[in-house]
Amino acid sequence: MSKLKFFIEQGKQDLPVYLTNVRRDFLSSEGADLILDLERFDGRYRRISLRLPIADIQSAEDRDFIKEYLFAEVYNILSSLGGSNLTIYTTSSDENLTSIFKELKDVFGIGYSRKERKAYGRSVNVIERMLDSQNVKMPFAITMIQGEAPKSPENSAQGEEFAAYFVKAFTGIESKTICGIDIGGTDIKLSVSVNGKLCFLKEYDWFPTLFVRSEQLIQPICLLVRLLRARISCEGATIDASVVAGLDEAINRHVSDDEMEQAVVRAEQALGDSLRGFDAIGLCFPDVVIKNKIVGGEAHKTRGIRENPAIDYEPEFKKLMDLNDILTEYCVPGGVVSMTNDGPMAAFTAAMEMIAAGRSAELKHGRFAHTMGTDLGTGWVDEMGKIPEMPLECYNFIIDLGSFKARAYHPDDLRSINNFNTRLPGTVQKFMGQNGVFRLAIKASQAGDGTLYKTLLEKGFIEERDGGVFVVLEPKDMRKPMLEYLMGLCEAGDPLMQEVFQEIGRATGITICETEHILAPSTKERVLYGRLVKIPPCFTLIKRGVAEIDSSFVVSVADEQNAFTSLMLQLKDHPVYTVAQFAQSVGAVYYGNLNS
Repeated sequence: MSKLKFFIEQGKQDLPVYLTNVRRDFLSSEGADLILDLERFDGRYRRISLRLPIADIQSAEDRDFIKEYLFAEVYNILSSLGGSNLTIYTTSSDENLTSIFKELKDVFGIGYSRKERKAYGRSVNVIERMLDSQNVKMPFAITMIQGEAPKSPENSAQGEEFAAYFVKAFTGIESKTICGIDIGGTDIKLSVSVNGKLCFLKEYDWFPTLFVRSEQLIQPICLLVRLLRARISCEGATIDASVVAGLDEAINRHVSDDEMEQAVVRAEQALGDSLRGFDAIGLCFPDVVIKNKIVGGEAHKTRGIRENPAIDYEPEFKKLMDLNDILTEYCVPGGVVSMTNDGPMAAFTAAMEMIAAGRSAELKHGRFAHTMGTDLGTGWVDEMGKIPEMPLECYNFIIDLGSFKARAYHPDDLRSINNFNTRLPGTVQKFMGQNGVFRLAIKASQAGDGTLYKTLLEKGFIEERDGGVFVVLEPKDMRKPMLEYLMGLCEAGDPLMQEVFQEIGRATGITICETEHILAPSTKERVLYGRLVKIPPCFTLIKRGVAEIDSSFVVSVADEQNAFTSLMLQLKDHPVYTVAQFAQSVGAVYYGNLNS
């Protein structure tokens, strides 16, 4: 018999019930076997086996838990792999299983419009936009078949030598001007390489979730690129020193958009025909990106646009899809804009550094990376040296089927485990990254003496309103300062925050288990980027938590010890910024060069 009752009781105590543990228990128990065959965008197949302890169902509560487990498994598969259709085979004719299957299509919105789809169905919206971008007219389908599954389809794929592919990213960079852009949910980081020299770094804070039009996302990105284009154009040009000083101030300090615009317009007018473009722009964007096009549309960053009642979302989102074409305006004739998701950019960057270190032989199993910042980014360069064309939205993975009390809070409430976008409970978004730190710190403090919670209120990091607890966003966005404060406590040895970071490590370990289960990458290592791992004691605790889940997993941090390319070595020596902060924007420079 399965531990079904035990799992439900854990959830009632507001404890996490990790999906990995549920699956392992169900597979070791008696039940109905399922075979899930997903046809991917590239024509390859992924087969996954599951088991449901249908005979253990004695109440509606039991049935609901098993149903939620199955929906979570399907949702995670679609969120990471995408695909054109999913076929589920079973030899069981149990009525409970049959009724759950009947709900499955409705829950995922098969046959519904994108506007009608909610929760689990949002993964299908992403898939449909991916299909649209490839001019595939057939809608995504889920088919249930009672009977034996056929022999597993053969997958055939061939890639070029890993190092041979990546050497293109190094070639000719000494004679090009390239801009690399790392777009996140809290800030944008830009790096400019001129003839192989890392010349300018720019950090820009923003909060795109509050935007209600695509232009509000697009315009700051374009303004930043114009700023750096103007600055590189000043080199060798006859121009008033005050113009250059105005650009330098806009680059090196946090100035308003209006001040930045004024400095840029003044410089553009002064430069005239001397204004020159970039040979290439490489960038990563926190949404699904396929063939340089943003095609997801269900991310937290576009929530304000998606929920704006004054617009039709689909045509509005298509404006954002064209970001790569818009940025081409700031390139020289024939210049290219190469775009991917922030996760794949992290994996690409890690692979680049290994090749530069002369360790290309170690890449035969590929490279897998996570960015741990505002959200979790996931990137994979497979054993063929390619970034697979798939959503890889692992921050949307459902990993917790418990924590019932925390489900009652609004997604924006810091105590909630509900996803900001889908409203689904238990996703990675609320267990790792910035949101995980905030939630776990408040939960631990309120379960203890409440001292930390009171301090966060007194310091103006959080506020109580409308029956909930929220991070302060106005008049100043306190997300970054609050994260820095909590990480500082951890670094100083605060036991509560040390336990928080170790719990984040456990969630990281569970997330690695889920990527193993669905994606089956050859590598066991995960390279971590982002603010959460830039302080060594925080990373050490995350690493310790991962080992508690599975000691065979290897996690490493992208820091100064992993700097081997010329540009990354220059970043390592930068007097202000660190590799942990700007590694991806530097990696984006090489990514931009890859196809230029």
